[in-house]
Amino acid sequence: MMNLNWKTLRRKILLFMAVVGPGLITAVADNDAGGVATYTVAASLYGMSSQYFIIFSTLLLAVTQEIGARIAIVTGKGLGDLIRENYGAKVAVILFFFYFFVNQGVVLQNVTGLKSAIQLFGLPWQPVLVIFCALLVLLVVFLNYKNLQRIFLVTIVFYATYIFSAVLSHPDWGHAIKESLILPNRAYVTDIKYWFTLIAVLGTTVTAWGQFFVNSYVADKGLKTQDLKAEQAEVYAGSFLTNFFSWMIAVAVTYTLFINHTLVSDAAHAALAIGPIAGALSASLFAAGLLAASFLGLTIVPLATAYVFTEFFGYERTLNASFGKGKVFYTFFISQIALALVIALFPRINLFGITLYADYLNGAMLPVIFYFLIKFSGDKAIMGEKYVSRGFSMWFLKIFAVIISVAVVATFFGKIFIK
Repeated sequence: MMNLNWKTLRRKILLFMAVVGPGLITAVADNDAGGVATYTVAASLYGMSSQYFIIFSTLLLAVTQEIGARIAIVTGKGLGDLIRENYGAKVAVILFFFYFFVNQGVVLQNVTGLKSAIQLFGLPWQPVLVIFCALLVLLVVFLNYKNLQRIFLVTIVFYATYIFSAVLSHPDWGHAIKESLILPNRAYVTDIKYWFTLIAVLGTTVTAWGQFFVNSYVADKGLKTQDLKAEQAEVYAGSFLTNFFSWMIAVAVTYTLFINHTLVSDAAHAALAIGPIAGALSASLFAAGLLAASFLGLTIVPLATAYVFTEFFGYERTLNASFGKGKVFYTFFISQIALALVIALFPRINLFGITLYADYLNGAMLPVIFYFLIKFSGDKAIMGEKYVSRGFSMWFLKIFAVIISVAVVATFFGKIFIK
């Protein structure tokens, strides 16, 4: 009996390992350099209360990524393909314009994060930044899907530096958990800036680009319906892991900077400020995490945009294609990095200043993306009777689409009229 159980367990583990990649990479890449900056700035402003949505954001990330993966597995198509086929080219062009605008802001964040990480390690940032971006482009162009995925998975390991950084801050773990889950400070409840910040935190956790990327990446990997359960497990694991890392970032910042009333504008400043309080090791670990986050984000986010562009306009899109066959896909990927690099090379430009606003826009786009996820996953003609969304996931997504829409409108006008 034990031998049978072991064989069953071993088969499930091997099946899980075969599908590992899309859910885990997409979820953790949400904690890119811009995400790290947003969590950092938010925690320096509001402490662990900045993580007040963590349970809901974890569930929302899991639900949306599972639906996206399921759509890709059943249809073999990316979300962009389905939008173009069902809503036409005009809708695709309008949606892509806003999507590209938001995503390019995130790419700029990641180049700036990489620049800051290089500076924190005392290296000449301009030549190193150019070399790093060039190597990144070469990796994507010349490596196939499997080899590139291995690099992504290894990069995720470096996020563990935030766990050590959090431990070195000597937090009150009970207090941290309580502040993350219980209603926030009464003063925060009526503070429009607090709710604006929470939407930014949500927008960098459950990203618009992440919903497209997991769908396209699963389709690119060629997973089939027999892989669905294993892929769902991977998506859920990735959703938990990304929010676990974000919570640890908040802990590291709260028990060093927030309790000492030290406000920061980005993750690099946080790393420098943490040093005198928690020690040089904690600061170095924080900086190493920023470097890994910048690398992953600077690869994944432009890829997400390139996937959507080629899907919307009917070009070849796969990481297994040569440059000649996937010329449009790779050129669009490279152009985003090149544009961000040119801007970042100007010494006085600090794009981390747009951190909360860029991620707020990400959050504002979510209801639109949720609409398409609901429409496609609930359509029996597209999904078949067996794989349509129903029950908890469908209602949860609809409810949060309404909540986020109301919150975005309220905080937008609040920021304008309330000083």
